[in-house]
Amino acid sequence: MSMVIQHNIPALQTYNIVNNTSNALQKSIAKLSSGLRINSAADDAAGLAISEKMRSQVRGLDRAVANTQDGISLIQTAEGALSETHSILQRMRELSVQAANDTLTQQDRAYIQEEVDQLKDEITRVGNTTQFNKKKLLDGSSSGLWSSSDMETKALIRGSLREVDQFGQKKSIEGNYKIRVKADPGQAEVQKSDIMTIKHPNVLTNKTINAPDGVKDVQVDNMTPGTYSLVTEKNQTAVGAKDAIVTGSYGVGGTQYTTSYSISSVTSPSGGSGTWAFTLGGESIGSVTVGDGASVPGTLFTTGATTSGWNTVVSNAAAKGVTLGFDGTNITVSKLGSEGATLAATASGNSFAATVGKIATTAATPNPAKTKVGAGAVFKVNSTANNIENASILFEVTGRDTTNKTITLKATSTRLTQDGKNYTSTMDDIVVTDGGATVNIDKLVGDNDSTNAELTIALNQGMLSAVEDSGKFVAYVSAGKMSNATGALKVDVTGTIDKDWDDAWDTGVFGQTTTGTTTSNNTLVYALDGDNLQNTEVHFKNYILNERTGTVSEGDITLITNNDFKVTDGKLNATDGAIKNGDTLASFTSSYIGKTASGDVKLRDLDKFWNSEGKFMLDDAKTLTLNQGDGKTANVTLYANDTLDEVAKKINNAIATDLGQSKYVDDATRFATFVDSKGANSEAVPGTFVIRSVVPGAQGEITFSGDQEILDAFSLNTIQDSKETVYNVDVFDEHTGKVLAQNVKTTGNVMHGVIHENVDVEFGALKGVEAKWNSNLNKFVYTAKEQSTTLHIADNTTVLQIGANEGEDLAMDIGDMRAHALGLDEVNMMSHDRAARSITVIDNAIDKVSTQRAKLGAYQNRLEYTANNLTTASENLTSAESRIRDADMAKEMMEFTKLNIMLQAGNSMLAQANQQPQNVLSLIR
Repeated sequence: MSMVIQHNIPALQTYNIVNNTSNALQKSIAKLSSGLRINSAADDAAGLAISEKMRSQVRGLDRAVANTQDGISLIQTAEGALSETHSILQRMRELSVQAANDTLTQQDRAYIQEEVDQLKDEITRVGNTTQFNKKKLLDGSSSGLWSSSDMETKALIRGSLREVDQFGQKKSIEGNYKIRVKADPGQAEVQKSDIMTIKHPNVLTNKTINAPDGVKDVQVDNMTPGTYSLVTEKNQTAVGAKDAIVTGSYGVGGTQYTTSYSISSVTSPSGGSGTWAFTLGGESIGSVTVGDGASVPGTLFTTGATTSGWNTVVSNAAAKGVTLGFDGTNITVSKLGSEGATLAATASGNSFAATVGKIATTAATPNPAKTKVGAGAVFKVNSTANNIENASILFEVTGRDTTNKTITLKATSTRLTQDGKNYTSTMDDIVVTDGGATVNIDKLVGDNDSTNAELTIALNQGMLSAVEDSGKFVAYVSAGKMSNATGALKVDVTGTIDKDWDDAWDTGVFGQTTTGTTTSNNTLVYALDGDNLQNTEVHFKNYILNERTGTVSEGDITLITNNDFKVTDGKLNATDGAIKNGDTLASFTSSYIGKTASGDVKLRDLDKFWNSEGKFMLDDAKTLTLNQGDGKTANVTLYANDTLDEVAKKINNAIATDLGQSKYVDDATRFATFVDSKGANSEAVPGTFVIRSVVPGAQGEITFSGDQEILDAFSLNTIQDSKETVYNVDVFDEHTGKVLAQNVKTTGNVMHGVIHENVDVEFGALKGVEAKWNSNLNKFVYTAKEQSTTLHIADNTTVLQIGANEGEDLAMDIGDMRAHALGLDEVNMMSHDRAARSITVIDNAIDKVSTQRAKLGAYQNRLEYTANNLTTASENLTSAESRIRDADMAKEMMEFTKLNIMLQAGNSMLAQANQQPQNVLSLIR
């Protein structure tokens, strides 16, 4: 060993050893303090790389386990909501079974429908609001998103749009699709109501009033059913004496009797000549003398024969109210009045007799020559004076004196003065003599001055026997000279009696009178002071006699005026808005009980709206609900004073606007109409409502709910069943034009699973169809019209990352679980058939929800297994990574102890080595 002091080699060697030991000891301490065998890449580069890969897998697996737990929570949220949907559907099904039972009224079903509608809304609310971390789960958006080029085309997302092929490759079905629709149009439902008939008298229909002329209203009381008008008389002049005449009349009341006697077997008198003597009721009425060669029949009864006295016999018979006729075989005997008169004829031992007998079923029409009141008829009522008033006079036969040939009459008049006042006058004992002088009856027209005869009556010559006991007749008189010429106004009351009325008659005032080939309506003329009738009620009262039954109607037409009613210049040709020549002041139809109603009749006047206890159903307003097949509803409120036309308009507007059908047609006024006229082009029987939908199939069917009595009053029944439209559909890729599907046929407006098995496409109710009203057919006519729409679909499937690596995921199949997607729009409880159909619809919805819940349950079970598997994999990888990276603490402790001892030894030896230079210095001393 050299003795040097410049370099202490032993110390340097010791120092290096100590330094290495110290470094090793530091590493050992690091391992012991971290528990890791590899604390840096220097410790084990390959081991570190392997460890880090394993560590990323472990952490990914641990996160995947958390993802799985979150997915289970999401599924539980959705499945919990669907559990409530299931409960709601079960309640709806129970209600459907209940509503299908006909122990319920329509109102009961309406209450059930109200609950069902709320339940449908709740199902939709659940679908719209069920979320997990702000992600909606049950509205279809958790599987796919869509939009279309028109608002009526919709996509119903039933589940995930992802697909996995046989190689495990995943792809999403999304893009833009052109859908071309060709339709075979179906038909919409049409309903008809029961016939509406009038319940009350004095109901006016087809009423018009001339408001510009100052007419406020027109009313009637006890008028004979018919159509009437009040017209200002044309060519108006100041009223004079010539106008004070009888304007119309009925004849003597009573029944026409007739019989006939065959004389074909009666031979001529002995010797070929002789005289036939005729008697009527035992009284001689003439004879017929014939010469040699006369025969029976033949010239004997031929009117105008030179040897015949037939004309005389006929004339004498007519004077006694009997009409004789001969047709070459039979002699006809007719009499107006009591039956039983006998016509007899004898000649040289030959004879025949005819006793007047009553016609078997219907009285014959009276002989017009014997039924008129006027010159040459039975009675003559006349006036040539001015000082009389408008009057309708009823004459009744109260007595007969055949000895003195007199008739006693009772007369009652209802008068209308020129200033619009009404009075009644009576005369009990008016005695007229056959062919005698006229009798003053001025009192009946408001003139009590007996010195001047203003109005007279007479019994014309030979008419005594033509007057039937208890007979009646009516005369109408127009007023004479007016007190105010400037306001002179004539009102013509014209009418035609309703031929459908049971008690209708053929002739007379307000009936039709036929003269030759001319048929005219009779008119009553009332002379008035038009400038003094403002703000008043003018009563045009009148008596109307039914000749066949002898009954009398005391009618009243009331014209109600306001302050604008005036004539102004008396000529009815003013240009300042006053009444003019020929103005119709009012017109109307006076109906009768049981008559088919027209559109302007109010509900309170209809028999249908009064129950069997006589209570009016609409004392309080009632609301009807219209339920459309697609779930839309509308309300219509009915009031007592609504007319049938107004009700039709309300229903029409409800269908057009509230149910949304107006957008499909060019004429939105045809959904509900009231039919009040006959004809080949009538929509239905007059007096009925016709209610139409324009939407074909079940979606357009309309049911009514509300008060059962009101529904029974309408008694709607289906006269045209609905039929679904059949669609032919082609589908193209919008961008490339590639045909994806062709000639796909679907019934109804929903195309199932063509674009994707989880995508249904719903068209608008009239997609590919154009609807127009055909006035000739009185129906909506459909025309196919090819249409296209573009549908955009984007995948939005809910995907759970359930592994540590790419592609290790789970796509969840969650569809639209709202009411519309479940088909619940069709649920309708408003009839037995529809409630029964709803049971099946709800069963289908329950099945869809059950299927979805089953899928969610399967996902949850899978995720639970997935979580277990991920946890196990994480455990194993952690163990493997531990073996690579974690330190063996026992071994490291042994190493630490060794290094620690070595460090102590090295430090001691370093101290010894540092002492060696001191030993060399000791040699110098």
